[in-house]
Amino acid sequence: FFQPLASSSLASPMRLALLLASISGSATASDATSWRSSFDKRYDAVVLGSGPKESLLASLLASNGKSVLQLEPRRAPGGVAASLDLGQLYERMGAPGEKPEPKLKLGTPEEYSADVAPKVLMAGGKELEMLVSSGLWQQMDFRRVHRSFLYRTKPDGSSDVHRVLVTAEDVLKTRSLPPLEKPKVVLLLAWLDKWDESVPGTYVAGRLSKKRLPLGKMSAASFFRYWDVAPETAQLLSAGLGEAPGAPTRPLRKRTALDLVRAMKRYRGSFKTFQYMTSPYVYPVKGSGSAFARGAAKVLAQHGGASLVGRPVDGLMYRPDGTACGVTSEGVSVEAGCVIAAPEHAPEAVETSYSVVRMYALLSHAPNKCKDARSCRLLIPAAQAGRKHDIHLVCSGGAHRVAPADRWLAVVSTRVEGDTAGLSALQVAKRELAAAIPLLRPTRKIFAEVSPVYAPRADAASSGVCVLGSCDETSTFDSLVADVEAAYETVTGEPLQPQ
Repeated sequence: FFQPLASSSLASPMRLALLLASISGSATASDATSWRSSFDKRYDAVVLGSGPKESLLASLLASNGKSVLQLEPRRAPGGVAASLDLGQLYERMGAPGEKPEPKLKLGTPEEYSADVAPKVLMAGGKELEMLVSSGLWQQMDFRRVHRSFLYRTKPDGSSDVHRVLVTAEDVLKTRSLPPLEKPKVVLLLAWLDKWDESVPGTYVAGRLSKKRLPLGKMSAASFFRYWDVAPETAQLLSAGLGEAPGAPTRPLRKRTALDLVRAMKRYRGSFKTFQYMTSPYVYPVKGSGSAFARGAAKVLAQHGGASLVGRPVDGLMYRPDGTACGVTSEGVSVEAGCVIAAPEHAPEAVETSYSVVRMYALLSHAPNKCKDARSCRLLIPAAQAGRKHDIHLVCSGGAHRVAPADRWLAVVSTRVEGDTAGLSALQVAKRELAAAIPLLRPTRKIFAEVSPVYAPRADAASSGVCVLGSCDETSTFDSLVADVEAAYETVTGEPLQPQ
């Protein structure tokens, strides 16, 4: 994608394609000079959009020696993913003309900063390495997430929430395991403590008869059978410590033991990254929606690039071979080696994969059954909720300044599995997120939104633009990082090597 712009191509006719007729905006007199000066040079890449994916990719390119211009047509850093204050939540998801009622005692609008699609970051492994390598970690204020929980349905049909089992102490105290299962899990965790992927001797396991486990060849199901744990225990460990989708359609036999053990090791290791970690996750102050965009602006400036918010985009410029080589804004063109776009800025190159429903609940308490959690991430495995896809919950308040000190903001999400015809977003949310709703009661206010998730079309490359997909329904950075990593290799021709 990074192509030198030959002088002959400047003289040749360029095709101008309208991007989005609805994107509008105009520069004020005060910023006219500054934005025009940013258009005076040629960049290695122009990035359209300022959501977390676009901002992370732009920062990685800049930190690896590429000159980058990031353009956000909307007036808020983060664009469609910008964090919302209380007034903006009401405007976007409330009834027409609805405003906060004083009797609800929600606090002032400015005390809220709600991410449209919140994602917590694992404080270890590839996600953290990528953020540090991009320079964004140094520009953002991340704080610990207090707790990490897992939901289950008890044999009597009632629901329960417990911490993800990480230590032997967790195992011995939990009510989620039968007494006879606890010694087996303690032994497994003791082996995991010593396991080192690069040391063959640490693959040997067993209490009486020792055996070298062929982790790369055996399935996760076989791995758990070796430890003689019950299927229910295996699912619990896989969904929590192993971070696997909890859908019954993805049995453990389809996952390699090596992948499972790596995930379990990373999860436990993330507690050691920083002092006083009580979960493996961190989350940025005031949410990630706008923080990523603001951080990226600083990173780009440090490396000779620029980030312009509220800058309308008229269209793209193309080379004769059909690859994009720049953009036009208010009649002024800027040239680039390639163009990268969020899905809303390249509608002709994406298609709808599925829909996601999200519920935003304003609470005066932590989620029920989550005890003293000042902030938390909770997973409801699909099998525990009678669904095909997991339900994800992220909740915080004053700890991350997403809500007033005495309030909590919980965001619950999942894929839409049923028909939505004739239903409001709130009706869809109550149906699809039914397992999570008892954890939120009583609520002071609930909003809901159903959004399409876009993915690049199979023939997206023919558009000449590198197109990123939408954020999915999950509440962790894994899928976001995977998309950014793939896009980085697409535009540079080289795999990303965190510094």
